Amino acid sequence: MEGFPITSYKINTTQLFVLIFLFEVGSSIVVGIGFDAKQDAWLAILLALIGGILLFTVYALLFYQFPNYVLTEYVELVFGKLIGKLVALVYVMYFLYIAARVLRDFGDLLITTTLSQTPLLVINLIIVLLVMYSCHLGIEVIARAGNIFFIIWIMLAFLFFLFVFVAQLPKVENLQPVLENGWMPVVKAAFPTTLTFPFGELIVFTMIFPFLNRKQALFKTGLIALLFSGLLLTVTMTVILSILGPTLSSSTQFPFLEAISKVSIADIIQRLDPIALVILIIGIYFKIVIFYFCSVYGFEKIWRLKENRRKYLLLISGVSILTLSIVMAEGLTEHLQIGIRIVPLYLHLPLQVFVPILILLIHLVKRTVSKTIQK
Repeated sequence: MEGFPITSYKINTTQLFVLIFLFEVGSSIVVGIGFDAKQDAWLAILLALIGGILLFTVYALLFYQFPNYVLTEYVELVFGKLIGKLVALVYVMYFLYIAARVLRDFGDLLITTTLSQTPLLVINLIIVLLVMYSCHLGIEVIARAGNIFFIIWIMLAFLFFLFVFVAQLPKVENLQPVLENGWMPVVKAAFPTTLTFPFGELIVFTMIFPFLNRKQALFKTGLIALLFSGLLLTVTMTVILSILGPTLSSSTQFPFLEAISKVSIADIIQRLDPIALVILIIGIYFKIVIFYFCSVYGFEKIWRLKENRRKYLLLISGVSILTLSIVMAEGLTEHLQIGIRIVPLYLHLPLQVFVPILILLIHLVKRTVSKTIQK
């Protein structure tokens, strides 16, 4: 089986860093992470980040074993053609489903905050058309756009921190006492929910790693991006927690928006929701587009489709995620409950943790046995 032509697309280390960063902060800031641990949310995120680094190490090791192949290709080399193709199909459907879930996050966010009279279908259709067009242009264009939006995101995030501290909103007492109920609530909040969302979702980048022009720099670049995004998420969630308190942080649907809505400086600087909305929309867009692109590209690899057939695949998959995003839940509450209680256990854990480790172990055993026989 031949790998894809690695010269057809190229991204550099800076672009990979930006894509990983925007992907990680994506919908994580929208719904918040780690708040099940109450005032110890920051500890839960840091604990999950350590687990995320271990998972990323597994994904990087897989890449270094198969530098010219994407995930949907090397599973066939490891498991055989029949089982491998089935596993590959499960992964591309998984990527498509998660793209639909994030799309639903986007639609519910806008309906709840600004476009309450607009049908969910209309909002989601607009973003799907944008995502389809982005994927049609290719990963290089998506990566270049990421460089621009990364600067905008950082500037707006700086304004968020500036305004909330100038308004003296954070209260240290909301972060105390530390470990009031011991480590168990922290561990439960970190594993599996915070580990798998957002850190384990980096499994999708196994479809993008081979596009990197300096393959030897992948682990260092990805690790720095993961640490930067993870630590920024820790700081952001801690600030939100210090503003809203543990009870409101864990109960409100969009804690980031709730926190920034409380800014009022001299009764002049108020209603800063647009800053938060732009931050959220940028992150959510890149999360959707990366999942969607990798799903489409995975389908191309499984069925050996030529590039001139991509427009049909884009159309079919676009209609699929649009439909899924509408029918997957009757309301926002049900959607969030499925995402918190069901998806991490029955989708994320097997596909982000167990299967990649199994792939790596089987490959290493096969390689060892092959070397032993040759001797």
